[in-house]
Amino acid sequence: MAVSEAPSISVVLSTRNRADSLARLLEGLARQVDAPPFEVIVADNGSTDGTPELLRRGHPGLNLRSVRVDTPGKGRALNAALRLATGELVVFTDDDVEPDPRWLAEIYAGAERYPDCAVFGGRIDVNRAAVPAWVRRSHNLMGLLTTEHRPAEADAIYGYGRYPFGPNMAVRLQRLRGLDRPYPEDMGPGTEIPVGDESAFFLRFSPPEATDRRYLAAARVFHAVDDAHTGFVSALRRSLHQGRAQGLLGIPVVPADPNAGAHTNARSFARAALARIRACGSLRELLCVVVRHVGYLQGTRLRRRAELRPTSGRVPAGSCS
Repeated sequence: MAVSEAPSISVVLSTRNRADSLARLLEGLARQVDAPPFEVIVADNGSTDGTPELLRRGHPGLNLRSVRVDTPGKGRALNAALRLATGELVVFTDDDVEPDPRWLAEIYAGAERYPDCAVFGGRIDVNRAAVPAWVRRSHNLMGLLTTEHRPAEADAIYGYGRYPFGPNMAVRLQRLRGLDRPYPEDMGPGTEIPVGDESAFFLRFSPPEATDRRYLAAARVFHAVDDAHTGFVSALRRSLHQGRAQGLLGIPVVPADPNAGAHTNARSFARAALARIRACGSLRELLCVVVRHVGYLQGTRLRRRAELRPTSGRVPAGSCS
């Protein structure tokens, strides 16, 4: 790719004190095959290691730009990066990701294949051998604690209240136009609620019932497992945060009952919650599920009390085929 070409894709990410893994990500991006012209925009969120020097040097063959944001918070950093994005498709990732050589080519092809879709997510693989067995047995905890994301074997529409994960997601730039600070700055890493930021972001233009979100099975990345997230105490903490975030956002922690419409009633919620509890494969998973529901009830009460459910900038539910 000639770095002088106008980019069709803007790859954006936030980083902090991960110079080594960031260097591996840049190498992986430089090895992309059949990708359209793309730019890489890295927001350095106050790094004190070798990250600033790495970004100053740049990378041969990459259209690489960076911005420094010293105030802690992934959302603040990403908003600074988004202000620089010019590609028609904005692709989000993390600094500890290893992309498949055809990652960007597959995302772009998917956006071309589904022109009515605005949001895209891809497959996220992890080293399952590095994950405790009790977490590995739980589909929901694998997503929450490791970001593993394989909801289908082929391309599929995301269901009610389901959204892509941060290390592998994309949105059409036109959906972000006119939004002030589109990425949430009060939720996500660096805040009191370190999860739920992706959902809060997408809710601004793709409400839970919309069918304009598409999973692209061939768009793959490998994401490193953070050992700090898979310990039992950390799992309980993240489960509580996740439940609270979903309550604040108005997204149910269990799938919606198709016979109850978009918003499940209390009875269908209780049935689904009981089914989720019965499906637990261990006592530790059960405790995480219970804690997550407690967090959801807390978040719901806070949302109702302060009317925190986001509405600004939302557009009517869309669909794609």
